[in-house]
Amino acid sequence: MAFAIFRGLRFPVVAALVLNATASYAQLDPPALAKLESLRMSPESTGTLVYRGDTFAQHPPFGLPLYRYERRVLRTPTGLTARHITRDPTGRVVIVEASVVSPTYAVQRFEVVNQQAGFAGSAVISQAGHHLDYELNSNGTVSRASEDVSDPVVTGPSLFGFILKNWDTLKAGSTVPVRMVVLKDKTTYGFDLRFEKLVHGQVSFTVTPSSFLVRLAVAPLRVVLDAATRNAVRYEGRVPPMENVSGKLQDLDARVEYTSISPTYR
Repeated sequence: MAFAIFRGLRFPVVAALVLNATASYAQLDPPALAKLESLRMSPESTGTLVYRGDTFAQHPPFGLPLYRYERRVLRTPTGLTARHITRDPTGRVVIVEASVVSPTYAVQRFEVVNQQAGFAGSAVISQAGHHLDYELNSNGTVSRASEDVSDPVVTGPSLFGFILKNWDTLKAGSTVPVRMVVLKDKTTYGFDLRFEKLVHGQVSFTVTPSSFLVRLAVAPLRVVLDAATRNAVRYEGRVPPMENVSGKLQDLDARVEYTSISPTYR
């Protein structure tokens, strides 16, 4: 879902990243709640609809989607702003991720409002792409942090576009390292992008944690694109929304099936 990609990867091997929330949604401050309600009422205000994604759990029973989300894109003078708007089965907007990116999908700013996990915040990436400044409001507590990185920065709304921009490099067999923003933790984690296979007109790429410890908790993610149109077909792996299991919200490893609305991916 890109991430799709992808709000936050919560890695249970690290105690500080464990989340055992109740199934009732957390409280956000009024401006964040107002943003969610505004997007529920008028998502078209955030740009052109590119695709819709139906999010299923990877385990049975499958049934109806646990969540549905849409990608909307708004052109800017320096690139575009891509938003992923996630709704629960009642139609309530529970998570919004927005990435401001350049024409090459270099991330300039990333914002998240997540009512499930009770946080809202932003990451601002320097023009050179090597420095990040974070601001996070988590259940009413505001904190800040900064980070320097050497590899390209990606987010859920920018991941597919970054793969498309590096299509030829990946298809040639090269590994492309990236840093995935985890805003909830005010940091990035390393992942390696690789071409996996071409089967029945569909090209798949894997997104594998570069850290051994993270790999123990998070299986490689898989992005499947149409070989001819290069539109999104499927995503498999950790997603931003969580699953209600016996009244508790737990991390969700999902299968997301896409329906393209726009003839080309943006």
